[in-house]
Amino acid sequence: MGAYWASYHFPSMKMVFYPTLGAFSFLFIHRVDNIKEVRRIIAGALIAVTMGSFLYSISTGAISFFLTALVTITLIQFFKWNAAPILAVSFIPYFAHPVSFWALPMAVFVSLLGLLVSIWLIGKVEKLTLYVRWSAKAAQQLDALRLLRGSR
Repeated sequence: MGAYWASYHFPSMKMVFYPTLGAFSFLFIHRVDNIKEVRRIIAGALIAVTMGSFLYSISTGAISFFLTALVTITLIQFFKWNAAPILAVSFIPYFAHPVSFWALPMAVFVSLLGLLVSIWLIGKVEKLTLYVRWSAKAAQQLDALRLLRGSR
């Protein structure tokens, strides 16, 4: 909902949410148990988009685009961020043409934080559902044992 609202009210932010958010959601769902790794990916995305916004604010040309790619790939290898969407996020300024330098980094931060919270909550609900199912089965087995003991 929040992503739709933001992209509707800020047309330049439309590209931020959908393609890269889908890729990050895939990564986060597979790493939801490893919050430290997810935090590293979010930090990498924020660094990459901030660097991309900075280089875009200096020059909007091909050289700046190339430098963004080169620096981002170097950072991904150096910090061992196993997340290709980080490179995609660094390119967003070149396609979305943000009005403000901080608009994209803030939008990426808010969208990834919202995604992280959503996936974390889903994980908690799944665990709760499994617990409820397990406790229901355990209660049924206890009732069956009581019936067996009571019939003796």
